[in-house]
Amino acid sequence: MTACQPIGAEDREVAEIDTLQRALRGLRHWAATAQARRHLAGEQGRRLHATALRLHDEAWSDCLAAAYGLFEIDAIHQAWVEAGGGRE
Repeated sequence: MTACQPIGAEDREVAEIDTLQRALRGLRHWAATAQARRHLAGEQGRRLHATALRLHDEAWSDCLAAAYGLFEIDAIHQAWVEAGGGRE
């Protein structure tokens, strides 16, 4: 499959899993980088640590977006509501 080739419905889930895995790898990388830069001294060290923290937060957002896409939160919630979920 090339980068420009459309993804069929049967391959959609595979692509979304791949996206989530890449996002999780990014999160792990920036968490480790922030931890490593935490003790750096000086102005440059503080900036490097702050940048790593910001990129960690962005990676966390990417993970949430990828998980949202993979698990189709809206569709699951709608099916729950249609099935009478939440009624006592």
